[in-house]
Amino acid sequence: KKMNKKYKIADDYKSYVKKIPMMILNNGLGVTFAFIYSKKKEGNAYELIDKQVLRWFSLDEKEDLVKWIIDQESQEYRATTNEVLALFNWLKRFADGMIEKES
Repeated sequence: KKMNKKYKIADDYKSYVKKIPMMILNNGLGVTFAFIYSKKKEGNAYELIDKQVLRWFSLDEKEDLVKWIIDQESQEYRATTNEVLALFNWLKRFADGMIEKES
């Protein structure tokens, strides 16, 4: 059962990192991360994604990523959006190469 949960999280992660860039482009960075925040629970793929983005920007794990995003000036917000999109492009490639389907 524990191994099945790991496969489930890995499959979810792979799916989410592919979908999130389009969510960002359609809805904006703040709205997308508000959605991620609402879905994250301890040990799920959304929590892992939230932690990875926090670490990417060298933010403390106790920091609220959504608040940090929406508190930015518009130019900084656009730059952050571009950086997050580039990060997710890399994460998609990593997930494709490293996460295999459960057989």
